[in-house]
Amino acid sequence: MARPLLTYISSRGTVFNLHDFQSAKLYEANFHKVEWIPETIKHQFGTTITRFTKDPLIFEVSFRFKGSYNQRKQQIDDLMFAAEYDVSHQKLGRICWNDEYIQVYFNVSDTHPTDEGYTEIEGEFYAPYPFWIEEQRVQIRPSEEHEGGYPENVKGYDPSYPYEYAYPYAKTSTIITVDSALDSNFKATIYGPTNDVTFSINAHVYKINHALRTGQIMVLDTRQNIPLTDKIYIINEDGTRKNVFDYRDPDSDVFAKIPNGSVIINYTRTYGIDFDIYQERSAPK
Repeated sequence: MARPLLTYISSRGTVFNLHDFQSAKLYEANFHKVEWIPETIKHQFGTTITRFTKDPLIFEVSFRFKGSYNQRKQQIDDLMFAAEYDVSHQKLGRICWNDEYIQVYFNVSDTHPTDEGYTEIEGEFYAPYPFWIEEQRVQIRPSEEHEGGYPENVKGYDPSYPYEYAYPYAKTSTIITVDSALDSNFKATIYGPTNDVTFSINAHVYKINHALRTGQIMVLDTRQNIPLTDKIYIINEDGTRKNVFDYRDPDSDVFAKIPNGSVIINYTRTYGIDFDIYQERSAPK
């Protein structure tokens, strides 16, 4: 089995290759530890599970830095500077495992030299949102550009899929496959002009009662771990932003996740939408 591409990327984009055996090496880590915590009602005999939940993840790690004293010192200084910037500004970095990532702080560390000629750091990565994410992008263009077909680069699309859906399936529909055991959060980027924003995912309607002019972009983000001001907003032609959270339709749950498996996206196709789907796993593949 090929070694995974494993990196730590700070919030400002500094990349640390954790498998660079010429200079630094991630010696130990517990990235594949999985735990679902049951919430229960206690009875005389046993319990009833009401649901499962997760705590933030803590990854215990050990780094070994090689090279001359000055080389090791510079590498460690670079790593600690990036980590402390992220912690002090509360800006998350990422551990990336091939195409998957988890957002983390490197918030605990202890550095000491060894007799073998390298310097070791023992520390912890803290992941407040306890899931690894692989992003899937779906780009749907207005029907003049993409008449009745399917988007490009959609992972897992099978045009011979035999299932017959109980709700309408028309030329304005796009079928995709979401390859995740869990339902997925997503970010929808909608390009004006349009009188309002309405689309459905497996017949669930998402509606925001606000028009877009040509050149305006609306962003809808269903993730829970982002600020309220980043949930639904418009980017104007000059780059300024307008919060339109209160324009969501009262009869529409616009923050519902996308179900796993085969999914149909349907709307008028008079404007374009990009979907960034955040497929979640408890541990990397």
